[in-house]
Amino acid sequence: MNKILLYTLLILLFLGLSKSFSPSSQKTSFVQTKLDLPSLTTGAPVSIVLTDAFDAGFLIKTYYLKLKIVHGFKQPETLVVRTNKKFYRENKDNVGMSLFRRMERENKESLTPLPPGSIYVGDPAFGAWRYHNSGERRWHFHRVYRHFARQFYWGDYRPNYDFFEKLKIHQKNEQPFYGLNGEFGTKGTLTEGLYKKSPYRDVGVRLNFLENLKRYISIPSWNIEVKEANDEVKG
Repeated sequence: MNKILLYTLLILLFLGLSKSFSPSSQKTSFVQTKLDLPSLTTGAPVSIVLTDAFDAGFLIKTYYLKLKIVHGFKQPETLVVRTNKKFYRENKDNVGMSLFRRMERENKESLTPLPPGSIYVGDPAFGAWRYHNSGERRWHFHRVYRHFARQFYWGDYRPNYDFFEKLKIHQKNEQPFYGLNGEFGTKGTLTEGLYKKSPYRDVGVRLNFLENLKRYISIPSWNIEVKEANDEVKG
């Protein structure tokens, strides 16, 4: 009888701790598969860029995706959504990638993971190809859209025409494309910093039990992402 009581108490304790150390999910939308992404935003042109993928909770994990919604003609939005373990793992290598795009012409949509900003490359309404001293053609946004390079985390990078040709092939075949030299994605040379600077993980740091408790009891602030998005627009 004592053993049954002990096991019952342990089960109740486990369930109680799991609930205590798993963050609240009432504030976030749930994305089960990539087919749910289009419903997160309206209008066109628009891109949804994955800027982080993280989990929270001590005993019961909750999986999250941090998304940046970049509109063509208004300021970007930042959204944190819940997801399942399967979709979380599917996108573990896609931080910094565009997971969804809706084109302005005919509202055509694409769910193939591609470099951020791909929706605009080659569209003369937003930019043009310029010859560099090397004789290579590279894509540059028109002056009014030059902020896109910052919003899509390009830095000084500008896609060349070979990038554009390869991009079209991958998009047609619905195959993920991480750049000619793997510049994009979680391990990409351009977007690797996004993952390392994430406020939701401690890269290379091992925490003891008490530190883990403190980490998971504290729920990440949801307002900071909105502030970051607004700061980018003001900048």
